[in-house]
Amino acid sequence: MANRRFWGVVLVVWAGLGLASPAQDLLGEVSRLLADYYGGFSQVRLQELRQKYQGELEKICAQEVACPVNKAYTVIGSLVAEIGDRHTRYFTPEDYAEIQRRLAGSSSNRPQLGVQLQVVPGLEGLLVVEVMTETPAEEAGLRRGDRILAVNGEPLPQAEAERNNFLRERLSTGGPVSLTIQRAQQRFEVEVRPRIISLRQLPSLSLRSDGVAVLRIPSFSGYQQVGPRIHELVRQAQAAGARGMVIDLRNNGGGVLSECLVGAGAFVEETYRRLQDNLRASEQGYKDGYYYFRSGGRDRPQYEVQAVRWTAPVVVLVNERTASCAEYFTFDLQEGRQAPVIGQPTAGVGNTATIFLRLSDGSGLQVTTSRAQRKDGSFYPDRVTPSVSFSDDFQALAEGRDLMLEKAVELLMGVNTEIEQQ
Repeated sequence: MANRRFWGVVLVVWAGLGLASPAQDLLGEVSRLLADYYGGFSQVRLQELRQKYQGELEKICAQEVACPVNKAYTVIGSLVAEIGDRHTRYFTPEDYAEIQRRLAGSSSNRPQLGVQLQVVPGLEGLLVVEVMTETPAEEAGLRRGDRILAVNGEPLPQAEAERNNFLRERLSTGGPVSLTIQRAQQRFEVEVRPRIISLRQLPSLSLRSDGVAVLRIPSFSGYQQVGPRIHELVRQAQAAGARGMVIDLRNNGGGVLSECLVGAGAFVEETYRRLQDNLRASEQGYKDGYYYFRSGGRDRPQYEVQAVRWTAPVVVLVNERTASCAEYFTFDLQEGRQAPVIGQPTAGVGNTATIFLRLSDGSGLQVTTSRAQRKDGSFYPDRVTPSVSFSDDFQALAEGRDLMLEKAVELLMGVNTEIEQQ
C-alpha cells in the first residue's frame, strides 16, 4: 500500500511537469506580476481570470509537446483586457520595444519624416496633425494641416487602409523624396530626406500676431526634460509680451508624473499627488521651484527648475486622446486656477499611476499600481470634462483652419477685453 501511495505522488508530479512549457511559464509570470502590482479600481478577481485563461491556453497548446511562448500572446492579451483597466495592457515584444523607445526618447528604428498623420474620410492623402521638432518634416517647412498627396509623383492609394504603409515603404530607404503637399488651396512640391530621428517630443511655443502664445505639449515623457522646458517657454512668452496662452494637449498620451507636476507648476502655486497602492501611499509634487518626494513628513527635493509663473489668462485644449499625465496637468489648471478647458472628454485614465514591466521573453506589461488622491484624500475623477465642448474638425484643418484653436483664442480675447474694461 505504501508503494502505491508513493507512485501516486510521482504520477501527480510528472503530470504537473507535463503542463510546463514556455507559453505556460509566461502566463504564470504575468499572473504573478498582476497579483503583486495591480492596485487600480477594477474589482475583477485576478485568480479567477488566471483559472479561466489557463484553460484557454491548455486548449491552444493541447497538441504541442513544448508549447512556444508566442502561443500565449493572444491569451494573455485577452486576460489583461478583461481586467477592464485602460492603463493595464499587454505588449508583444515588438510593441514593447517600440513603446520603451518612445518613453525613453531614443531613436526611431527606421528613417522617418517626424510627423503624425491622420486619414480623413473623403479627403485624398494623409493629413499632418503633428510636426515633431528637429525633424526632416520641420526642416522642410511642413505644418499641421498639410496633406501629403503623392511621393515622387506617385499618388497615395485611394484605399484609406493602404496609405500609411505606402508612405512608410517609400521612406524606408532614407533616400531623398519629393512630396506633393496640399496646404489649404495651395499645392506644391517639397524635397525632404527621411532619417533616423529622436522620438523625444518636447514642448514648443509659437507666438501669434494677435498676442496669443500657443504652447504645444505633445508628451510628458522625458524625466527632468519636459517640466523645465515648459517653464523656459513660459518665460519666453512673458518676455515677448504675450497677453494670453493656449496650452494644446490634444493627443498627448501622458508620460512621467514628475514632468506634469513640474510643468503645471508654471501656472499654479503648487501641485501634489498622493498615490495609494495596495500596501502604502507615496506623496510627490512641485513647489517653490522644486520637484519633491514627501517621506516621513519631510519634502525631499529631487530636482530644481528655473521657476516661472504665468498669471495672464490661459485656456487648455484636450481631446479623447489626451490621457494619463496630461489629464493630471489639466486637473491642476482646472482646480488650481479655474482655467477654461475646450475640447472633448479625455481618455479616462487620469486617476491612476502605472509602471512598465519587462517580461522574460521581451514582451511587457503596463500595470496600474495606484490610485491618485488630492491632499484631502479624495480621488480624482477618471477623465477631464471640458468646460466648452468642441471636437476637432479635420476637414476644416485641411482647409487651413484649426477651429478648436480659434475658439480658444476667441475666449482669451474676451477675457482680456473684460480685464481691460475693469
